[in-house]
Amino acid sequence: MMVWQAHERNEWDVTIRQSLGAAKEPVAIPSGGPDPFSLADPPAVKQILEAAGFADVAFTGVCEPVCYGPDVAAALDWVRGFACTSAVLTRLDPAAAARAAGRLREALAAHLSDDGVWFNSRAWIVTARRH
Repeated sequence: MMVWQAHERNEWDVTIRQSLGAAKEPVAIPSGGPDPFSLADPPAVKQILEAAGFADVAFTGVCEPVCYGPDVAAALDWVRGFACTSAVLTRLDPAAAARAAGRLREALAAHLSDDGVWFNSRAWIVTARRH
């Protein structure tokens, strides 16, 4: 399986969190829902897989850029569709939400290249075999 590494190792997540928060202080993303980083910790994943009857659990790091859209507008639509982004923007008053969305647009624009909006990312490819 392929899973994200820790959020702080993923430029896209760090950028989104910083954009949604105050200029110097990233916002806390609400918990309680699905967490895309819940399998980022190799020892915890190894324990889960071994408890489920798997052996020879191994992790291979992957560092590849991810595309968030062909342009800033598409990337902004994509990111605004994330449950965590939507939850944060909904909690803010309208003026603060507009400022946060503006910061997010600027951050996405800073990652725009000739072939889209790209961010560095890190993931794990996790392999194991059934006992």
